[in-house]
Amino acid sequence: MYSFRVPILLDGGKPDTSEDELVLADSPEERIWLQGPAPLKEASRITFRGSGYPSPEAAERRGAELCFTLRLTALRAGVGIDFMERQSFPSLSPYALDAVNAVVPENVRAINERAGVHVHKTEEQLVTFQVHAVGQVRTSETSFKGHFVEALRDGVPNQRARLAFDLFNQSGRAHGTDSRLLTLVSAVEALVVPQKVPRQEQELIANLARQVEASSLVEDPARRAALANRVRALRRESIRSAALRLVQRLEPREYAGMAPTTFFDRVYELRSRLSHGDSPSWREVGDVSGEFAHLTRDLIDLEFTSPEPNV
Repeated sequence: MYSFRVPILLDGGKPDTSEDELVLADSPEERIWLQGPAPLKEASRITFRGSGYPSPEAAERRGAELCFTLRLTALRAGVGIDFMERQSFPSLSPYALDAVNAVVPENVRAINERAGVHVHKTEEQLVTFQVHAVGQVRTSETSFKGHFVEALRDGVPNQRARLAFDLFNQSGRAHGTDSRLLTLVSAVEALVVPQKVPRQEQELIANLARQVEASSLVEDPARRAALANRVRALRRESIRSAALRLVQRLEPREYAGMAPTTFFDRVYELRSRLSHGDSPSWREVGDVSGEFAHLTRDLIDLEFTSPEPNV
């Protein structure tokens, strides 16, 4: 018989039990449960497990299906579950794994942890490895005082910079590169002041809006008015266009070897794909997040010292 295991991270709400195991379903054909290294109400990394399947394919299929069930369960129960599908895991080399497996008991197998469904023989006990590190960045007292004196001289208080700063700092506490990237883009968007398009375009848009209002193609007056308002919204540039204009102020600096606008355009494409369900790989997102944080910080600094005027 075969079983499956799925690593998950408990974050936020947790099952209120002092047991390290929570059985979710149990029948002669199948057993489904959560397993932790400590009481589940205190655990962070646990596994979602199922057993009773006649083949590896059946176990994998059922595991993938039940992951959707667990997502809906967590949503309704107020339990924070992260399947960690968009992050990397530390791993041992094949040689190190072979060395470990050569000395463990016969029914134990060491594996590299990875996201998703992992199928194994039911009688096998799988063991994985975790790496933990804690780092701190400290700024000297003299340096901090010096920066304060400069900020006192250079700073121009404004609400856009304030909101962008708060979002920027929240991005550092985000769980996962996706959340971090989306929060950083929101910080940039908080600085954006869309400008009106040229006068000739405004006149064209006004004419088009009047044609929409007078059209008989849309019978419902409310829908016709709503469509005309959408047309009128074109009198100001899009958020993306305004953001590119804002980012251009960072030239001649480069980010990831690219001009600021080129780099931002690449990031904004990833943001759009994330927001609209066409998920880029976690590696694509991770590759740009660090450098995009630098760009966002530089933009906020610029807004604090030389804010873009409202138009």
